[in-house]
Amino acid sequence: MSAPEREQVLAMSGVFMALHQVRRLGSYGQTDQAQIEPCIRALLTDYDGGVAALYGDDHSLQPGLHQLIDHLGNPREAELTRYLVIILALERRLSRHRRYMETVRHGLQRAASQAEYFQSPIHRNVISNLGDLYSETLSQLKPRIVVRGERLHLEDPDNAAMIRALLLSAVRGAALWRAVGGSRWRLITGRNQLIEIARGLLATT
Repeated sequence: MSAPEREQVLAMSGVFMALHQVRRLGSYGQTDQAQIEPCIRALLTDYDGGVAALYGDDHSLQPGLHQLIDHLGNPREAELTRYLVIILALERRLSRHRRYMETVRHGLQRAASQAEYFQSPIHRNVISNLGDLYSETLSQLKPRIVVRGERLHLEDPDNAAMIRALLLSAVRGAALWRAVGGSRWRLITGRNQLIEIARGLLATT
């Protein structure tokens, strides 16, 4: 595999990992911290040219690689497909909105400082601020994501903040995907190649 192809798969696995946790939280009120933390860490870390480093390492993205293989190979979950399509569209809209881009950039810098202070990227205050940042920016753009699940879980303030923070992480992953040459067309026409690359990455981590 080429370096850009590897980076594309890693970026998209980050998107899948965040969206799977959104679905799990909305439906069951539960999350997997081992997947949540890399997603939020990727939001708060400066990109230095390597996708895996944003999430921690290749091992941190293993759940996302499995999810990518499963969904692209046999897309049974229409809800996940809907989220993915909207996230890709939102990322493009955000990239063209200079004011919101600046708001997001400054907001992530503040959240990173907060995470350093609390010594955790998933501290409640950090997640609350990230949730507010999503509400101030991406939730104002169309198309809007309507997360489905159990009302009890969706209306819980902590769950709602975490869902928004994860959606922001998914948008970050979509931005990385596009930055390294990914596109919606590639997801459609190149999904078999993406699956094979993901399998190769899992075999070496």
